[in-house]
Amino acid sequence: MRCAQCHGAMVVDHFLDLEDAGGHLWLRAWRCVNCRVIVEPGIFRRRHIHRSLLAWLRARFSKRPARHTETVSLGI
Repeated sequence: MRCAQCHGAMVVDHFLDLEDAGGHLWLRAWRCVNCRVIVEPGIFRRRHIHRSLLAWLRARFSKRPARHTETVSLGI
């Protein structure tokens, strides 16, 4: 897997969430070796769905028929 920001290598890493009120929470996520961006699987899944939806919308609405305009002389 490649980082979306710097295209560096991503590695699986484990993180400990100390802010959770219910106790400690271990989180498995991807971390970029170059720029240290952390991508949690849920975030990655939502980004992928969002990009897929945008690609579908772009494909769907970019094929609209071109508007034909006609120039009419007013005789002035």
